Amino acid sequence: MRRIWQFFIALLALTLMCSAGAAHALKAMDDESLSEVSAQDGISLMSNLNVNVGSFSYSTLSSENPTGGTLSFNHINIVGLLPLTVDLISSSSFSSAISAMASTYGSDGAAGLARFQASGAYDGKSDVLQLAVPNINATGNSGLSVSVNSVTLGNSSVPLTSLALSNLDLQGSRIWIWGR
Repeated sequence: MRRIWQFFIALLALTLMCSAGAAHALKAMDDESLSEVSAQDGISLMSNLNVNVGSFSYSTLSSENPTGGTLSFNHINIVGLLPLTVDLISSSSFSSAISAMASTYGSDGAAGLARFQASGAYDGKSDVLQLAVPNINATGNSGLSVSVNSVTLGNSSVPLTSLALSNLDLQGSRIWIWGR
């Protein structure tokens, strides 16, 4: 499984390098030169998001509830920069992260990890692909902005209000992916 993830990360990195026009010839290195090389695994990505959603509606209308209502959020726009790092982490690193996360929410980390593994969601052995929003300590508007042009009820076109979330900071967020 680890080799599959390593291949995936290497292929993704190669694709990104080629798509950016960065092609470099490989050159043999002697032992002395190689001993001076330091490297870091993983890759970093930066996204400039510009997502537009026409409408998001919540409705309680149904054949069982013909008098239910509808709440619609119209013309949703999500914009901003979203940095992302991609790393393959070991099962022990992932287990430590899950244990620490459980502790921050008031439960015993080891017990939380044991319950998580007992649920069958994770086998405790597999390597894990981690997608993380790094802490870049940027000043100013470094997060995402979300706006909703109007909120309406039912079939009305008259808006009740509009909404905006500015500088939505996702730094420190992590997403983990593994096979089952």
